Amino acid sequence: MKCKYVLMASAIASLACASAVQAQSSVTIYGVLDASIQTAHTGTGTTTRLDSSAVAPSRIGFQGAEDLGGGLAAIFRLENGFNLDTGSIAGNGALFNRESWVGLRGSLGQIQAGVNYSALFTTYVNYSLGELNTLGWGNATNNFVYVPSARLSNSVRYVSPSMAGVTVRAVMAFGTEGAAPRTMGDTVSLGSNYKNGAFSADLDYLQQKYATTTATTSPVYLGKYYLAAASYDFGFIKPAVLYQIHRGSPDPASAVSSTFANPDNNFYEINATIPRMAGGTLLLSFGQYRRQSSSSGNASSYGVRYDYRLSRRTGLYLGVSEIRNNSNAAFTVSNAGGPGVATTAGSNVSSFVVGMVSTF
Repeated sequence: MKCKYVLMASAIASLACASAVQAQSSVTIYGVLDASIQTAHTGTGTTTRLDSSAVAPSRIGFQGAEDLGGGLAAIFRLENGFNLDTGSIAGNGALFNRESWVGLRGSLGQIQAGVNYSALFTTYVNYSLGELNTLGWGNATNNFVYVPSARLSNSVRYVSPSMAGVTVRAVMAFGTEGAAPRTMGDTVSLGSNYKNGAFSADLDYLQQKYATTTATTSPVYLGKYYLAAASYDFGFIKPAVLYQIHRGSPDPASAVSSTFANPDNNFYEINATIPRMAGGTLLLSFGQYRRQSSSSGNASSYGVRYDYRLSRRTGLYLGVSEIRNNSNAAFTVSNAGGPGVATTAGSNVSSFVVGMVSTF
């Protein structure tokens, strides 16, 4: 009898162990802390300030996965961006203002619903280069990108598995979900990436409905974005190029608007990272913004940044950057987490930054 009870206990323990393996799950807490001192010369004088999120957006996040068996997993991510210099919540003030989604991952790819990044944003990040972070201070794309086309609320995102080096991304967002002006913010974003060794290339498309005002009688228009990018890692240098076209009618008066209105424009960035420069990595970036309705809205961006890693998690950076604005352009050297020191239309901006990034 004693032997029988021992066998039963052993069987129960085996079942419990198997069940634990089947339902394996994990939750990770991660974060990025970026603080810098930035001095900018603008049309209204010189500003020196302590900044958050110059090279990398300061944030804290929670992500997890649960094994559902058969190669299927439930996944989630909640990410909050904040201002390290004041401790306040960044962006729109929402608790999870960067990413907020839940989804499934399996052999057929990954699907997630909530607040997601568009296919365009993934390409911005992959080809606007840097060592400590990409799409950050000094990158021309970071100065010219139009934010409503990057982060999408009320959205569903799908990423396929890699097939012969090709990965497909698709995102659909429901904007204001029928609130007037009806369909404003409705977005469809499609992208494809091809990788072969050191070479990578992307083609992306996004269409987004917008209005020039938030009035209930405001007509809704369709803005269309076309983006191409490529890079090749030679080892001693990694160059990359991005080129984006935006078209939509009519051309609104404002270049930046929270109502999804964006003037017709083209912009490009040519950038490169050079590793092993005195133990660090040098970023060189040049780009131009061209407004279609008038050359007075044009601007050019120049950036040089040096990233130096103290460890795998901590690094220092310093850089100089300049924006040259035509008479009706007011672009500035932007931080990774938001706009930089504001300037007036037609005024150039030159900026110097020194800072530190630490991750956990």
